[in-house]
Amino acid sequence: MGGGKAFCALAAAVLMLGFAPRAAAQGGNCGTAPLKGERVALLIGNSAYNEWDWPSLKNAVNDIDYVCDAFAKAGIAPRIIRNADKTALDAALAQFATEAKGAKSVIVYYAGHGFEYGGRNWLVPMDAPPAARRADVEKRYLSIEALVKRVVPQGAFTLLFVDACRTAEPVVRIEDAEVTKGETGSAPLGLLDIGQGAVFYSTAKGRPALDYAPVGSPVSPFAAAVVKELGIPGLEISDYFKIVSRDVYKRTYGMEFGPQQPFHYGSWFDDYYLVAPPEVPAQGGKVAEVDALAVAPPATAAPSASVRGAAASPLSDISLDRLAIEDEPIVIADLLSRHSAAEVVGLADGGDALAQHLSGYMFAFGVGVKKDLPRARAFLEKSAAQGFPAGQQELAYHLLENDPTPDNVKRAYDLYVASSNAGFSKAKTHLAYRLATGTFGPADFVRSQALYAEAAAKGHPAAIFALTFFPDTRAANMARLRSIAGGGNPEGNHWLCEAHFVDKTLGQGIEDCGVGARAGFAGSRAILAWAYANGNGIAADAKEAAFWAKLARDLPELRKDQRDLIAGIGE
Repeated sequence: MGGGKAFCALAAAVLMLGFAPRAAAQGGNCGTAPLKGERVALLIGNSAYNEWDWPSLKNAVNDIDYVCDAFAKAGIAPRIIRNADKTALDAALAQFATEAKGAKSVIVYYAGHGFEYGGRNWLVPMDAPPAARRADVEKRYLSIEALVKRVVPQGAFTLLFVDACRTAEPVVRIEDAEVTKGETGSAPLGLLDIGQGAVFYSTAKGRPALDYAPVGSPVSPFAAAVVKELGIPGLEISDYFKIVSRDVYKRTYGMEFGPQQPFHYGSWFDDYYLVAPPEVPAQGGKVAEVDALAVAPPATAAPSASVRGAAASPLSDISLDRLAIEDEPIVIADLLSRHSAAEVVGLADGGDALAQHLSGYMFAFGVGVKKDLPRARAFLEKSAAQGFPAGQQELAYHLLENDPTPDNVKRAYDLYVASSNAGFSKAKTHLAYRLATGTFGPADFVRSQALYAEAAAKGHPAAIFALTFFPDTRAANMARLRSIAGGGNPEGNHWLCEAHFVDKTLGQGIEDCGVGARAGFAGSRAILAWAYANGNGIAADAKEAAFWAKLARDLPELRKDQRDLIAGIGE
C-alpha cells in the first residue's frame, strides 16, 4: 500500500488552466486589483489556526496564492482573503459583493475547516471556537449557503469545487444538542443548495481527501487532476468532472487512505465550459460534400493500406485495441492533452482515418470543439470509407441515433458487420445488443451471445456484463468484472452493480453501486436510488433515494427501463 496524508480541511475551488504543480507563491499582489470582467473568483484561505482549538492547515493559504496566479492568467479576476476572523470575513464579503455585481460567473474557493449542522454547511473563521451552543452557531461560523447568496449576482453561474475530508469525526461540537431526542450534532460537509451552478467534491461522504499522492507531491491528487484536465479547451463541465474523477481515482488507487473518488452534482440549462472550445474552421471554409452511399464500405471491407501503415501518424500512440474497449471521452481527453483540436482536425482533413474517426466523435458530441453534426458525419463517412473499423462503428451509431431512415438502418447493419469482422470489440458489442433488441429484424440471441463472447474475450466491459445474463457464463464474467474493478476502473464496479441488480443479489453489489454512482454512471445512480427507496441491500433513506434519482434523471444516457425504475422517487 502506498502512503498518503489525509488533509481534513475544506478546500472549495475551481482550479487553474494549464499550470503544472509547483510551490505556491507566498503573499504576492495577486487578488488585490479591482475586479473586472464577467468571471470573478473569491479565494478564502485560513491556515494559521492555533493548534489548540483547531489543527493548523499550512497548505490553505499557500493554495489560494497558487490558485490566484492561475485564475488571473486564465482571465478570471480573483480576490483573496487570508486568515480572516468573522468580522474580517463579513467586511470582505460585502466589498466583493459590491464589486461582483456585473459578473455572470462566480467561483468561490475556500480552504480551511468546515462542517455541516442544521441542514446548512459552515466554514470556520480564525476566531471561531471548537464548540458552540445551537443559538451561537450563526454568530461564530459562516454559512457557505449564505455566502453564496450574498456574493453571487442574481442569475450568475456558481462554481464551487470542494477538496475536503468528509470523514465522520465531528469538526465542531454542539454543546446543547439533544441527541437522546433525535437531534443531530455536527457532521461532515454535506450537500449545498446553490441554485444554478455546480459543486464538485474531491471525495465521497465518509471518506478522507488525500493531501498528496504520490508522497512528496506539492499538491493534492484532486488539485493535480483538475489542473491537468483544465488545460484541455472545450470540455463541457460534465465531461470535465467525469475525466477529473477518473484521474483522481487512478492516482489514489492503492494509497493508504485511497482510493479517493470525486463526486459532482448541480443544475445548469446550457452547456458550460471552463475553457471555451476553439473555433476550428472547415477546410476551404465549408464542410466537404460527402456522397454517403458512394463511400459506404461493403460488409467485408478491410482496412486500407493507408490505415494499416498508419504508424507514422502523430496519433499512432492511440491504438485500435484501446479504441475498442475504452470510453471515447477518456480517449479524447488524453488526446487533447497532447494535441490541439486544430491539429487533430487538420490530420483528418489530410486523410488520416484515425483522426477522421476522432474528429467525427468530437464534433458529434461537442468534446473539444463545438458540436456540429454535419461535420461529424462528414468525417465519419471518410473514416469508414477507408475501412477503418472504429470509424465504421461510430458512423453506424451516428446514423441510428441521428438519421435512422430505412436505408440508414441497413447501412448501419453493414457497417457494424464490417467493423465486427475486422475484430473491433466495441462494434461486436453494439451489434450484439442491436441483434438482441431487434433493431435489424427478429431478435437473434444465439448470434448475439456469440458476438458478446468475442468482445468479452478482448476485454470490453459492457460485453462482459452482457454475458452475466447467461447461467453458463455468469460466474466467470462476474470474476472478470471484479478484476476490472480491482484494477482501479470504476466501470467494472458499475457493471457489477447492474449484474447484481438483475440477479436480485443487490446486497452483494451495493458498494459497487456506490462507486459507479459517484463515478457518474447513470445506471448505477438509478439502482442506488431504487435501493435506498426500497431498503434493498442498504438501509432505507428517502432523502438519499431522491438525491440519487435526481442525479440519474439528469443524465441523458439513462435507459428507459431505468427511468421507469425510479419513476416517482423524489418527484
